[in-house]
Amino acid sequence: MWILIVKNKHLFTAYLLIWISTLIFILTEGKISSHLSVNEFHNHFFDSFFKIITNLGDGIFMVLSGCILILFFSIRYGFIILSSFLCSSLFVQIMKRLIFPGFDRPILFFKKLGVAIYEIQGVDYYSHFSFPSGHSTTAFALFVGLSLFIRNIPLKLIFLLLACITAFSRVYLSQHFLEDILAGSALGTITVLYIYYIFNRWNKNWLDKNALQLIGKKNDLP
Repeated sequence: MWILIVKNKHLFTAYLLIWISTLIFILTEGKISSHLSVNEFHNHFFDSFFKIITNLGDGIFMVLSGCILILFFSIRYGFIILSSFLCSSLFVQIMKRLIFPGFDRPILFFKKLGVAIYEIQGVDYYSHFSFPSGHSTTAFALFVGLSLFIRNIPLKLIFLLLACITAFSRVYLSQHFLEDILAGSALGTITVLYIYYIFNRWNKNWLDKNALQLIGKKNDLP
């Protein structure tokens, strides 16, 4: 596991810096002020942009990505992504519903305080089960996972940026607080690291082929 982190030191150093910086901001400003600071800055372009980009954290997008990897790239990679989604989603639901069931989402949290926050037209707001953020968990499990499959450092950092933007969209849209996405990012990252480590210990040649190659090989048999 440690070797995997060292091999991707640029990725995880950047992630750690972002994570710590966000944590410091939360501790300095507090839960309420930190969210209101984000909520103050809105315009039509970013309203539309984040409404779209947040979909990268949907389970459907991650499942589709896993299926594409299995079909065209590597069964091993596809299994890692799909397994990470299943495991991280299970962890998220356990935390949301059993460990932290009383955490309200921003829309209800601020309503109880009598504070009006900016609401974006066309967004379906949720009220309960705020911690942790499922979209952030999924986004980091997906994009950190994809970054582990490649050697190109700039592309690794682009994947990290996509994960961060997707997670931030949840705060911009007032679906989550910063601490929700911070926890979700850590959960998704840790999950995909362990799943990657487990699958890489399986020395099965067929795992490193894609499904189309296996189908073609089967059809070539007399």
